[in-house]
Amino acid sequence: MSEPARKDPEEPEDRREAPRRRTVLSGVLVHGSTLYTTDCAILDISKTGARVRIPAAEVIGQPMFLINLSHGLAFEAFVTWRRADRLGLRFEAYYDLSKADNGGTPLLRRLWIERQSR
Repeated sequence: MSEPARKDPEEPEDRREAPRRRTVLSGVLVHGSTLYTTDCAILDISKTGARVRIPAAEVIGQPMFLINLSHGLAFEAFVTWRRADRLGLRFEAYYDLSKADNGGTPLLRRLWIERQSR
């Protein structure tokens, strides 16, 4: 998380509560009633949300969690906007997956551990 993110003219007006920092992080979206997984790139992130890139044709359902693979955090998230292969996410809660008793689901921790071994 280094320089402030620049405004992309294709994205909606910036109404964020906290400033986002531009990143290039690997992530996984875990979504839908069957908790389907989709690899994603975390383009920028803050305490309250993130902008991610996914395959353009991917259908994303609720509930949703974003796993930040680099930092071992999972965020309960909601889509606030979508433009082709970009999603704007708002975070409701987060879980530290490095801790066995993190208050989240065991599945999220298991997915994070499995992705670390790749």
